[in-house]
Amino acid sequence: MELRNRIVMSPMISKYGSPEGFVTERVKNYIEARARGGVGLIIVGASYVHPSGHFRINQLGISDDKFIPALSELARVIHKHGARAAIQLHHAGRLAQSGLSGMQPVAPSPIPMGSYLYGGKVSIGDGKFILSSEVPKELTVEEIAELVISFVKAAERAKKAGFDAVELHGASGYLYAQFLSSASNKRQDAYGGELKNRARFLVETIKAIKETMGADYPVWCRINGMEHGVKDGITLEEAQDTARMAQEAGADAIHVTATGPQSSVTSGALPIVPGLNVGLAGEIKKVVTVPVIAAGWITPEHGERIVQEGTASFIAMGRALIADPELPNKVVSGRLDEVTPCIYCFRCTDDPKTMREPGIRCSVNPALGREEEYKVTPVEKPKNVLIIGGGPAGMEAARVATLRGHKVSLYEKEAKLGGQLIQAAIPPQKSRVEPLTKYLETQMRKLGVKVELEKEVDSALVQDIKPDVVILATGAAPFTPDIPGIDKDHVVQAGDVLEGRAEVGDRVVVIGGELVGSETAEFLAEKGKEVTVTTLLPELALAVHAALREQFLDRLVHKGVTSLTGVKYEEITPKSLVLITKEGERKTIQADTIVLAAGSILNKKLLDELKGKVPEIHLAGDCVEPRNIMEAIDDGSRIARQI
Repeated sequence: MELRNRIVMSPMISKYGSPEGFVTERVKNYIEARARGGVGLIIVGASYVHPSGHFRINQLGISDDKFIPALSELARVIHKHGARAAIQLHHAGRLAQSGLSGMQPVAPSPIPMGSYLYGGKVSIGDGKFILSSEVPKELTVEEIAELVISFVKAAERAKKAGFDAVELHGASGYLYAQFLSSASNKRQDAYGGELKNRARFLVETIKAIKETMGADYPVWCRINGMEHGVKDGITLEEAQDTARMAQEAGADAIHVTATGPQSSVTSGALPIVPGLNVGLAGEIKKVVTVPVIAAGWITPEHGERIVQEGTASFIAMGRALIADPELPNKVVSGRLDEVTPCIYCFRCTDDPKTMREPGIRCSVNPALGREEEYKVTPVEKPKNVLIIGGGPAGMEAARVATLRGHKVSLYEKEAKLGGQLIQAAIPPQKSRVEPLTKYLETQMRKLGVKVELEKEVDSALVQDIKPDVVILATGAAPFTPDIPGIDKDHVVQAGDVLEGRAEVGDRVVVIGGELVGSETAEFLAEKGKEVTVTTLLPELALAVHAALREQFLDRLVHKGVTSLTGVKYEEITPKSLVLITKEGERKTIQADTIVLAAGSILNKKLLDELKGKVPEIHLAGDCVEPRNIMEAIDDGSRIARQI
C-alpha cells in the first residue's frame, strides 16, 4: 500500500455513528474533512467486531454484513481526496458496556477493570463515572476461537467495503491488551502464562486474516509499548517480543502507543510533552523490519525529525487532526504558523459530556463534528464589526468574521492579546495552552484585523466608531467574597499572583478550590511556599477533566499543599484566615498572603450603556457566564457565523 505522505490519522472513537453503529453523514463529514486536509492514511476508529465488545454509545460497528453499505460510502469519501483508508477492528473485552450489548463483558480472566484503573472510578464533577466494575466472564478456548473468526469476518467486510487495510486494536486496555498483560491475564492454559501464550490470540488472528484475505492485503496491529504504573503490566521487552511475533505471523506494520494509570495519555500523571511514546516506538523498530507507526502528541516538526532519524516509519496524529483537519496541507505549503494547535486538554476524550453523550468535542475547533454546519461562507453584505475584548472568544470571532468578509476592529484594554489564556498557560504543566494564544494572535495579523491595544472602550467610543455589529467579549471580573477583613493589603487576586503583579509571602492561603485556585496553589507550592487551599465545596477541583483530576490532586499532595474542603469563612486577620471546618471546628490558619480564587462576576455595565444605541449586539465568552476555553471559542465562532 502506497501513501502520499507519512502522516497517519490515529484511530479514535468519535461517537458520531448512529445508535446502532452505522456510519452517518456526520461521520462522513468528519472523516472527509481530514482526507481533504491532506493526510496520507486514515484509520477509522475502533469498530466493534462482535456485540459483546461494544464499548461506547454511537460507536461504529463492523460485526454484521448490514454495516457494509454505509462503510463503503465512508471508504469512498476518503479515497475521493487521495488518502488511503484503513479501519481498526476492536473488541473492548472487560471494558465493554453490558448496557449497550445486553451481554456480560468477557476477558481472559474474571478480573474487573475497576481493580486496574483509578480504583474503578473517575471523578467528573457531578459524581463518579464508573469505568467498569462488572466482573467479566472468562473466555473459554472455544469462545476465543469464535472471536478470531469474528475478527476475520470483520476484515472481510472491511475489504468488501473498499478499505485498503485493517488494524487490530491490541493496545490501550482492550481485549488483545488484556490477554497480553500479566496483570489481567491469569489463565493457566495455552492462552496464559508465558508471553508466547498470552500473545497467541493476537497471533492467531493475524495469521487467520492473512490466510483468508491473502498476503497482499495489509494487516497490522496497534500495541502498547508499555503499561505504565501497573504491577505485572506489559514491559518494553515484552512489547518488543510481541512485535516480533506479530511480524512473524504476517503483520505488515506495528503501531505503538502506551497505556496504564500513570501514562500521560491515560491520566496526565507524567509530564505531557510532545512525542511522549516515540522512545517506545524507536525501541520496537530495532527488533522488527516492518514499518513502525509512532503515536503520542507528535508535532509536525517533531515528526519530521523522527522520520529523518529513522526512529519510526510513519507518524500517527490524532488530537492534532481533530484540532486542525488541514494540518497536512498547511505544513506542505509552509504555513506552520497557521496550524490550529491541540492544547492537549483531554476535552475530546474525557469531557463528562463526551463520556455520556454522542460525539466528541474540541476546545480549539468548534467545527469538529459540525463540519457542514460550521463552514465559513462569504457574506453578501459586509458589515462593520466591533469586537471588544481580545481573549479567545474575541479573537475567534474576529478570525471567522474576517474570513467571511466583514470589516473587523478588535479593541483590548490590556497591553497584549490573550485574555484568560495568558493566565491559563502559567501553572505547572499548562504551557501547552500558550501556542493557542500565539496562533490566534498570528491570525489577527495575517488576516489584517485592526487591533487596538490598551484601549478601554466606553459607550462614547462605540458611538464614534458607529459599528453595524458589536461583539462584547470583555470577560468577567474576579469575585470578592463577603468575608470580614477581605480588604486588607495582603489579600490579592489569583490572576495577579500568576502574572507576577502581586508579592506573595512564605505562608499562603488560597480561598477557592476550583481550577484556578488549585492551579495557583500548585504554582506557589513549586516556588517553595507553604500553601493551604480552602473551599466551600465538598471536594477540590471538581471541574477538572476526568483523566487529569486524580493525578492533579496527587500532585498537590506530593508538593505539600494542604487542603480544607466544606469550610465556612469567618474572618481575615493581618496574619491569618479564620474558618469553620466541615467538622464544625474553629480553625486559624497562619498566612502572610491570602489569595482569592473565588470565581468571577459578570460586568454588564457596557452592555447596559449600549442597549438601543447600536443596531446589533452579541455577548461572547466570560461576559455571558464563566466559560472554559472550548465554550469561549465556540461562542466567538458561532456568533461570527451568524452576523
